[in-house]
Amino acid sequence: MNKEEMMAQFYALYNKMANSHEVAYMTVFGNVHKEMFAWMAANKPDVAEEMLMKLEAINWNQYLTPHEAETIIANMDPKAPWTRDQWKTAMESFGLPLDEQPCYNRCSLWVEMSKMYSDFGEPIAELLGNPLVPTDKDIIAACYKMALKTLKDKDGVYSIRHYFNL
Repeated sequence: MNKEEMMAQFYALYNKMANSHEVAYMTVFGNVHKEMFAWMAANKPDVAEEMLMKLEAINWNQYLTPHEAETIIANMDPKAPWTRDQWKTAMESFGLPLDEQPCYNRCSLWVEMSKMYSDFGEPIAELLGNPLVPTDKDIIAACYKMALKTLKDKDGVYSIRHYFNL
């Protein structure tokens, strides 16, 4: 069987499992994936870790992997004000939680706060009467509150993954 034939057969089996309520189909598929993941962890640990990070999305409404967050942050214009470590240190120093299950994980909060700073930092600073300084507690608090409003959107319309084309 060539690659295209194997993929077609895989998708057919996946769709049969996904569109069924048969626990037996899910069990077979899950057991095969356990074997595949064990092989990947032993032979391609970097790929296995990335796959595991993507599966973490099961636990969150708003989720980004560390790699996805780094890529988004690197492409912000204007640039995001914080590295992940700088952001984490600032958040912890002000006693702000980094994640809230199941609403959002820390990578999605970091990206969303950086987006708020990048897009709205100047008007926030003007409204607060503060200079635009990324370590200013009031600026961080404003970006945090705005990010939470977006990530915990009561309408359930906002998706950080969709917004950033993931």
